[in-house]
Amino acid sequence: MDFSGLGDINLETVIAAVALIGTVIVWLVDRYFLRRKRLVYRVQVDAPIGVFPSSHMVDVEVRYQGAVVPDPSIVLLRVDNAGGMDIEPHHMHEKVSFAFPDRKIVGLEVTEAKPEALGEMLQRQLDSENFIETSKLILPRTAINRGDSFKFLLVLSGRGDGVTHSGYLAGGSAGGGVYHEPRPRGPGRRTLMFGALSLVLVGALVALFVVDVLQPPDNCSAGQLRVIGSTAVEPTIRELRSAYAAECTSADITIAANGSRSGTRELDETGAKDAAAAEKLIAMSDGRAEEAPDLQGKAVAIVVFAVVVNRSTDVAALSAAQLRSIYAGKVTNWKQLGGRDLPIRMVSRVGPDSGSRRTFRDKVLAGDQELGISSDDCRTKDDPVAKHHRCEVGTTEELLARVNDIEGAIGYAELGSSRKFPGITALAIDGVVPEAAKVADSSYKFWEVEYAYTYKSPAADSLQAAFLTYLTSTPAKPVLERDGLVPCPDLPSSFCG
Repeated sequence: MDFSGLGDINLETVIAAVALIGTVIVWLVDRYFLRRKRLVYRVQVDAPIGVFPSSHMVDVEVRYQGAVVPDPSIVLLRVDNAGGMDIEPHHMHEKVSFAFPDRKIVGLEVTEAKPEALGEMLQRQLDSENFIETSKLILPRTAINRGDSFKFLLVLSGRGDGVTHSGYLAGGSAGGGVYHEPRPRGPGRRTLMFGALSLVLVGALVALFVVDVLQPPDNCSAGQLRVIGSTAVEPTIRELRSAYAAECTSADITIAANGSRSGTRELDETGAKDAAAAEKLIAMSDGRAEEAPDLQGKAVAIVVFAVVVNRSTDVAALSAAQLRSIYAGKVTNWKQLGGRDLPIRMVSRVGPDSGSRRTFRDKVLAGDQELGISSDDCRTKDDPVAKHHRCEVGTTEELLARVNDIEGAIGYAELGSSRKFPGITALAIDGVVPEAAKVADSSYKFWEVEYAYTYKSPAADSLQAAFLTYLTSTPAKPVLERDGLVPCPDLPSSFCG
């Protein structure tokens, strides 16, 4: 064989090949494993209760409603959302259930739930009449976010043993399922496989690092820049700022989110007084800036918004008409919508500078204004005359924190940020779940274009221009997607205009 041609292959080609292989592996893992909806259960305990006479010790007797339970046993069943996606109630097809052959359920408790609110909700939804004296436990249809877990502690009667399951999960980029995971005994094949993949990925990361060192970005600019405006995308912009500044160390970029309209107004007023100062500002806006002809906007991505509720409501979907009834004060208790007997506590953004509030008004409330404030702390109604319960907060993060912590709370926020709060459920609206794919096929309506505004056109060699370019660059795309935004280049031109 003639290997003389290999001498023409340089280090950069080898590094590029390794990086490409690593990228393909990451994509395959994300596509076929991490992004699956995956509910895993493990039988941690399955044992009879009692010590029998043959052991020369005392028998233990179990009674239920005054009667002795024959052949009692105990089962501790752990259930985890071990996949890469949240599981919504409508994903549970054919009633996901666990069966105990030749045994009947005597008692059941939900224990060690993470978050605790999930366990409380499951306990409320389990109707004892539906499972006591049966051999099957049907899992209530409820939202189980990524990383959530809980345990079922059951007392059973009968001489059977073992646990089986039925039902499946629908949806997700690669479907999903319910899987039995035996108790681990040393590293399994999957562990070894992912250990090997990790070694390859480490090699790819080292290669990418070497490339970055040898070939630094060519769009770096020095100077100072302040990004103001939308609080909905503030976490995403902070991530992008950090990534850019890590490569371009002479760039000093600060984030001071103050609301979409406040940001564009500040930029416009600054430009009118001091054009040089305006060259150090970028204003992020949920939707177009109004009455500002000197501002120039660049469409960055689609922001997917969601109506979010505290999990205590036991509600996972509403129609747009029902939402309008809530925000018009016509519906004031969740039981009127099939949920728990809890007052509806509306948590809204301070208007009119909030782009999130403006988008919610236009896309969900059909242009109707929200009601007046009746609560200062969002928990207690301060206005004794008002029938509705509504408060206002200044930022997206504060809104989500209130909805996460307060029973019966409802609000609206950017979808990616809401996923970080375990006590929150993002509602389906008119039967459509909030996700990027539903925006792309035009079935989900609660979204807005995120614009980056400058005062007139930025100078070509300025940090302002360089960071604008970076916001829509290939390196920025994974950050946008991870935070639930849809980059404009991935959509038809009609979306971002």
